[in-house]
This record gives sequence, structure tokens and C-alpha cells, in this order.
Amino acid sequence: MSLAKSLPKGLTKGLTKSPPLAYGAAPRVNLLPPAERERRERVELIRRWGAIAVAAAVLVVLAVLVAAFLARSAEGDLQSERTRTTELTNKLAAYRDVSAAIRDKGSYEAYRTQAMASDVAWKSVIGALQAALPSGASVSGFDAVVGDGTSAASSTSGSSTGSVDAGAAAAAAPSGTAVTVSVQVTSRRSVDQKAMIARFAKVPGVLGVDLSSLSSATGGGYSSTTAVYFDDSVLSGQYAKAAR
Repeated sequence: MSLAKSLPKGLTKGLTKSPPLAYGAAPRVNLLPPAERERRERVELIRRWGAIAVAAAVLVVLAVLVAAFLARSAEGDLQSERTRTTELTNKLAAYRDVSAAIRDKGSYEAYRTQAMASDVAWKSVIGALQAALPSGASVSGFDAVVGDGTSAASSTSGSSTGSVDAGAAAAAAPSGTAVTVSVQVTSRRSVDQKAMIARFAKVPGVLGVDLSSLSSATGGGYSSTTAVYFDDSVLSGQYAKAAR
């Protein structure tokens, strides 16, 4: 009879689950009851899950602390920007009167420049340009800008076709220019542009002449646009005196 058959039934169950004996090793027998082994396994499992729970709690606490630090830092930055905005607003309020004065000054200068347009004898100015043209050529339209290139107000007169850019011409006006006239000349035959510019330059009060464009007219012939710059001799000077 073997040893397993001679032992009680409870001990026989433990012996049957023991690993086989290795050749040359000392025989070992696990005499712990199954209930004790299960208890030890439960303790080990509880210990492992407890360690995992503690690690998770530590991570949550760290995350909360980092989020609180970031929120506090953002709140501090926001408060700093609010303080800076308040300071800038107070500084702007201190210069509010200056801004209003500059705006009013610009409005008054623009109004004065527009009013000066009626101070020009347009009939004499355009008549002098027409008289300087050769036979067969005529002024078909013009645009005028009164004042220098930076503060002049555009005033469209005559039968302007809308293709004359007086503002661009005023921006390139020579020093001392009071009136810039972009005149459109049409003719049935080719006109010596060099001679026409020379004639325009001899008109009293002209500071300079620039040929802007030359093209064929819609109804035949030729069309040219020329910028003529006049000094203040074409003005009566009453608005300039009022400004002083």
C-alpha cells in the first residue's frame, strides 16, 4: 500500500496536488490546508489592488495640484492684463482733447481746401490751356485738385469723362503747387506732344507739366491726358488770409 492510500482523505488531497519529486532533490510536502492557501492568495491580491489604488490616488492628487497651479497662474496673468488695460485707457482719456482737436483741425483744413476750389477762375485757367493748344485740338474734359498733394480736396469740373486721375497727379505735384489740373485733349490728327507740353509750360502760373497718357480716341483721332501744375497766382488768396 502506498503512502497516499494510507493517509487520511484530507491530507491525501494535498498530496495529490504537490508537484512531482525531482530526481536527486529532497522530498517536499506542502502540508498547508487549502483554506490557508486561499487566505494567503486573497491577502496578496488585496495588497496588490491596494498598491494600485494608492498609486491612482497619488496621480489624481498630483493632477489636481497642477491644474490648480495653472488656474492660479492664468488668473494672475488675467488680472495683470486688466490692470494694464485700465492704465492704457486712463492714458488715452488724458489725450482725448488732443485727439479731438487734431480731428477738428483736419476737418477744417479739408473744408477750407474744398472752399478754395471756388477761389479759382476756372474759365480763365481752362481758357488759357485751350488757347495754348494747336489748331484741331480741344479740351474735352478735366479734373482739378486744389491744394498740395497731401491735403488737397478733389473737385471735378467741366465735362470730365472720369478717366482722368487728378489725385494721382496731385501726389506728384512740384513744390509750391496750388492747383493741379489733369486736362484731357482730343484731336482728329496726331499732335506734337512735345510742342503741346512746351506751350502749356508757357501759360502764366504754370510750374510744371507731365504727360500722363496718350491713346486713340473712341470716335477716331487721338486722346491725351496731361497734368498741369499751377502756383497760387490763380487764387485770390482770401481763404489763405482767413486761415492766418
